[in-house]
Amino acid sequence: MNVFTTDHPMASQPSWFDAKAHPVLSYFGGVLLLALLLSPLILFGLYEYAMTDIGADNPFPEPGWALLMGSILAFVLGLFCACPLLLAYRLVARIWQRGQTVASQ
Repeated sequence: MNVFTTDHPMASQPSWFDAKAHPVLSYFGGVLLLALLLSPLILFGLYEYAMTDIGADNPFPEPGWALLMGSILAFVLGLFCACPLLLAYRLVARIWQRGQTVASQ
């Protein structure tokens, strides 16, 4: 088999990110990806909140443990933020696509 050959687009299987073929897998995959992208921003926000709220000289006596727990908390908060954000994005995209379809007719 030749390494440089590819499948014909009509014969290939749809991706899990294809919302029409796999809507549930597409949604959960999008939520996980968006949560991973939002986690560093949330972690930075949690760090800034902890540093301004505590006011102590050494608020994190064990920085490795604090980073691990903060990362887990940031990912969980990212999951809670990603669910409505992805739903809103899909709703706006669907309305926009229907508007473009009506305008082109």
